[in-house]
Amino acid sequence: MLTIAEAAVRSGRGAETIRRWVRAGRLPAHRTGGRLLVDPEELDALTARPAHDLPPGWSRTTWGTRQPDWVAELRRARGGRRLAQ
Repeated sequence: MLTIAEAAVRSGRGAETIRRWVRAGRLPAHRTGGRLLVDPEELDALTARPAHDLPPGWSRTTWGTRQPDWVAELRRARGGRRLAQ
C-alpha cells in the first residue's frame, strides 16, 4: 500500500490530484491509522489508460501518415519531468 505522497511520486501527479481521484471514487483508498493508503496496482491501472480518447480523424496527418505519440514525445523531451502544478 502507498501513502498519498508515495502515490503522487509513483504516478508523476500531484498529491492533490491523487486526493481528488480518491474523493471522486476513481481510485479506491483505505484509511489506516489516520492515513489514506492506495493499492499500487489500482494506481497503475488508473494512470496507464489515457485520460481522453482522440477523435478518429486525429490519428493520421493530413497527408495520411500516422501521428506520433505526442504525449510520449513531450515527456521524452522533458526527461520525464512534468510541469509544476
